[in-house]
Amino acid sequence: MTIKPTTPVTLRLPNDVHARVSALAEADHISLNAALVQAAELWATERAHGQIVAYAVDDVMARRSELLARLRDA
Repeated sequence: MTIKPTTPVTLRLPNDVHARVSALAEADHISLNAALVQAAELWATERAHGQIVAYAVDDVMARRSELLARLRDA
């Protein structure tokens, strides 16, 4: 296992969120920190994917606008 450099942070979670995440982490036999790291990584990955999809849609719309207009009007 590769150990990545880390940055310490202070995180204020609402009590209910803390309880839910703690329970899920315990059920998965991982630390609360590991669960929060996984959540942050998933969020960052999904955001990046969303940006790629949005760029691709914009690109298709720009390159195929005439064709899309004809299909819409057919």
